[in-house]
Amino acid sequence: MHLLFSAFLSAVSMIPGLYHDQNGRSLYAALDVEDAPVVNWIDPSNQHDGVLPALPKTWRLQRRVYEKRVTVEAPQGRLGVSLYSADRERRATVILIHGNDNQTRDMGYLIPMFALNGVNVVSYDQRGTGESTGSWQEDGPEQRAADVSAIYDALQREQLVDTKRIGLWAFSNGGWTAPIVSLQRPIAFMMLVGAPASSVADNIYYEIRQEGSHRGFDRATTDQAVKTMRALLDAVAGIGSWENAARQYDVVRSQPWLAALNLSPTMKIPPPQQRIDALRRADIYDPAQTLARVTVPTLALYGALDRAVDTAHDAPMLQSAFKKAGMTDFTLRVYPHAGHSLFVSQTGYPDQRSSPRRRVPGYTQMMLGWLETRGFTKATASVSENRAPDANEAAAFNLKES
Repeated sequence: MHLLFSAFLSAVSMIPGLYHDQNGRSLYAALDVEDAPVVNWIDPSNQHDGVLPALPKTWRLQRRVYEKRVTVEAPQGRLGVSLYSADRERRATVILIHGNDNQTRDMGYLIPMFALNGVNVVSYDQRGTGESTGSWQEDGPEQRAADVSAIYDALQREQLVDTKRIGLWAFSNGGWTAPIVSLQRPIAFMMLVGAPASSVADNIYYEIRQEGSHRGFDRATTDQAVKTMRALLDAVAGIGSWENAARQYDVVRSQPWLAALNLSPTMKIPPPQQRIDALRRADIYDPAQTLARVTVPTLALYGALDRAVDTAHDAPMLQSAFKKAGMTDFTLRVYPHAGHSLFVSQTGYPDQRSSPRRRVPGYTQMMLGWLETRGFTKATASVSENRAPDANEAAAFNLKES
């Protein structure tokens, strides 16, 4: 970890746990580190959540979560990992899997939410952050799955972990990773939030179209952007030529929308082989064959207005694949007024969330209740998680096949 970043992190460090604020609210709160450290909290009574630059002096810790920091040697190098628990009991444990971001093991209120309700938590520094070596930008679903499998193996030696009840929670890009892990190790359950079921390339094209619409690009401009990216990824995958990709790129080098795709007008086509290899790992993956073999109990949550994953296409696709695999315990919920991170929104775009900021109704209760029903946890009375769903939640659909 860089010394400057380490000093910044220590300045806002805090104990994960259940806090009471100055208004008497009970909040799950913990450090969240992505780009910069913040205090991330959620009120489980109404799903309002937020971030703060530091822990308010008026907040009082009611129940704490303990952390054990370890290092795991994985095939691709060192991983910084933490095991979080509320007591010394041997319990079911959930491994938190990142999305496509530079997040450390500090993953906010999720840690105390699970740990204080009877499920120990394991999280890790994404490659290239914290104490983990490598680069998350140069890895894809299969490399990230190898990391999680290495963490799973290390947990076999932990006294606080019920090794027969280790599950996965995965967000976004992690939804490609978790199913791979479930085939590599005897995973007990999966919880997927905004999980893609299409190939990485098709998902990228969907995101380009959504972002183009949001930025006000006309249809022709968006089509050109998709065509350019498709030419590049086809060449990376070996199903297209670099000559075709170069011709297409030369047509658009002066276009202002290149920056929106994180592309440079001076990019060399083809790029260096090392870069091609990294792109192949990160962007050339189709989960179809994997999903058609997954049978572990799974909870999948989606926002109908997701601008990063095509919910209308991918949620039914996920359900169909799991049915083909013979999965007998699958719960799917699609929330009509929510985007990718399950924030309430009228449009689904991240910069157009509801005010005050809140997750979909019943978000924490849904996950904890699903775990409790299957015997992975026993809900505690520390926070009132019992509340009747409102119209938005009731409009979601819940499917369990048995």
